[in-house]
Parts: sequence; structure tokens; C-alpha cells
Amino acid sequence: MLSLTMDGVVGGTQKRLKANMSKVGVEPKPYDFMFYTNVYMMLLGLIISFVIGEFFPGLTYCLRNPGIMSLISKYSLCSAIGQSFIFYTIAHFDPLVCSTVTTTRKILTVLLSIYLKGHKLGASGWCGVSIAVSGISSELMSKYSAAIKKKSTFTE
Repeated sequence: MLSLTMDGVVGGTQKRLKANMSKVGVEPKPYDFMFYTNVYMMLLGLIISFVIGEFFPGLTYCLRNPGIMSLISKYSLCSAIGQSFIFYTIAHFDPLVCSTVTTTRKILTVLLSIYLKGHKLGASGWCGVSIAVSGISSELMSKYSAAIKKKSTFTE
């Protein structure tokens, strides 16, 4: 629920940011969004890790276990590739499209986890997946029917 709420908050913020940028004649670029978001999150993560006393133990662990650096690097690469798609979507489409993409990704992740890893989902979980799939399907059908209607108006 919090994830969907934050998608809505981010969507509104994106819309205002893009509107303010267009007022001053600046076109938002995906990697600008990605860079500033990641710098902010890195600084916030560093501050929190120092405040809760986990920075030095984490650093010590990484230094004592150098093999973990390859896993961290692989995770970082996968994360960067995924973020590239999301920030491209943010820069070039409206917030609703971005929310649809991220929600679809979350649903597919759950379904792949069930299929590939044998995880189980209870009745309420399946109900949630069904509601999300229904919402996305209705949105796609609405856009498709609007596109067909628009196309038929132009051909007449």
C-alpha cells in the first residue's frame, strides 16, 4: 500500500517538476533524473548508516569478505539498467504511464517468484494480484478503445 502511495506522490512531483522545467525552457533528461535521485539517496543512506552506527561495520564486512564486491557490482549493474528504463519513462511519459509500468513490473515479479521459486501466495495475495491486473487491463482497454475511436474519426 505504501509503495502505491509513494508512486502517486512521485507521480505528482514528476508532473510539477516537468511543468516547471518546461516553463524555463529545459527538457528533462532521463539520466538527469537518475543522477540527482541517486546522489540524494546515497547521501541519505550515508547519513542514516552513520546515525545508526552501521557504516563502519558494513565497511569492515566488505573489506574482510572481498568476494561480496562482485555480488554488489552485479546488483548495482542490474539496478542501474532497471532504473534507466524507469527514468526514461519518467522523462518521456506522464506519471500514470510510469505507475502502470512499475505496477506491472511488481506483478510480474510476484508471478515469476511463484513460478520459478515455488513461492506460495494466499487468497488475499491472489485477490491483490487480481485487482492489480484488472486495473491495468481496464486502463489498457480504455486506451486501446480511445485509440481505435480516434483512428476511425481520422479515416472518415
